[in-house]
Amino acid sequence: LTPERIMGQLADRRATISTSPPAKLNLFLELRSKRVDGFHEIDTVMVPIDWCDELSLQRIDEPRIKLTVDWLPSIQIIQQRLGLNPDDTASSSLLQIPQDSGNLVHRALQRFTDVFAIQGGFDCTLRKRIPAGAGMGGASSNAASALRCAANLCGINLQDPTLWRIAEELGSDVPFFLGFSHLHETTAARGQGRGELLDPVSIPTVMDFVVAYPAVSLSTAKVYANSQIPQAPLSAADFIRPLERGDIDVAGRFMMNRLSEPAKKLAPQICGIIESLWQVGLRTCQLTGSGSACFGIAASRRDAVRSAEQLRARLEPGVLVRAVRSSKVPAVMNLT
Repeated sequence: LTPERIMGQLADRRATISTSPPAKLNLFLELRSKRVDGFHEIDTVMVPIDWCDELSLQRIDEPRIKLTVDWLPSIQIIQQRLGLNPDDTASSSLLQIPQDSGNLVHRALQRFTDVFAIQGGFDCTLRKRIPAGAGMGGASSNAASALRCAANLCGINLQDPTLWRIAEELGSDVPFFLGFSHLHETTAARGQGRGELLDPVSIPTVMDFVVAYPAVSLSTAKVYANSQIPQAPLSAADFIRPLERGDIDVAGRFMMNRLSEPAKKLAPQICGIIESLWQVGLRTCQLTGSGSACFGIAASRRDAVRSAEQLRARLEPGVLVRAVRSSKVPAVMNLT
């Protein structure tokens, strides 16, 4: 179903739209300056990957936001892989996702309802696979997908500037996930400003990665607060040029993440994880976003799967390991 056909079939208010919000990796992240509003000017290159959550949305008559969250395949299995003790409140809280206004999806839908004067509310089910506090953009991706689904359910054009303003208010990464429709669904984007000023980056080949997430959630605010802006910030342009030629080896020489050092200070286990990524033969291993997830580039899907198996044998339980590929932010949603 195309978005146009979906919008043409939504006379039935009982319709449900489902989609798969993807995670992202920051292949490049530099700090340029500190803004007067407290945020940082950044230069980053982000790529969506096929590590996805599942979100479904339906309109309801009651003027409220109903959000239900659980984990896939189950919270017990995720706890086991991360080596978490379900009886330990401190460790089990890592997987506790709020279902009220503390969740960015809830805030996105409430803001959408208020701004567009929507009658009634929404019933949203979110099934998580993307770890929280990982630097993989899970919350932002979920919020963006909620906005996309709500817009389709209510007949709001996805290019409506008001929708994009809501996305920018919610968070710096939300516009990236809101849709690549204006970026022609290219496979990556360069984000500047707070990250919301987007330009397309076309990668001519699929990229394979292995992602490793330790059982620790890092606060983006704390990582940024402990960071330092370099005197001569690097430009993502030097990284993008070989990337767009498909020369991953050369592009890898320019990959970096300025938030790596403050993240390592807050979560020292990141150092060991990055070293383990190198040891199984992955290339250009680094932190994504503000962490705590790390990744390395694999030469092929086969190599990614092999490296992921070796890492699981070394690191699990205690670290969630997954072989992933670069993908596209889904433009088409399923209507039931």
